[in-house]
Amino acid sequence: MTMYSATTALPYEHLERATAGLRTGLRNRILGAGTPETLDWDSLVVQSPVRTVDGRGRVWLTYTATVTSRVPARTRTTR
Repeated sequence: MTMYSATTALPYEHLERATAGLRTGLRNRILGAGTPETLDWDSLVVQSPVRTVDGRGRVWLTYTATVTSRVPARTRTTR
């Protein structure tokens, strides 16, 4: 079991869009790793956004998510 995390920043507060983007990022991360693990979406935790201001004075809300993985059950083969 491994823990994965992802971060995204939006110029507005929108938990649903942030969560969708984070889920996509996490899914792509594990697919890119080429592991046999699957993500346990029941363990997904999205933290409240952290407000930051960039060099131009724009406010960004940074969301972070963590999720654990699980190794899928082996498929039994019959002979």
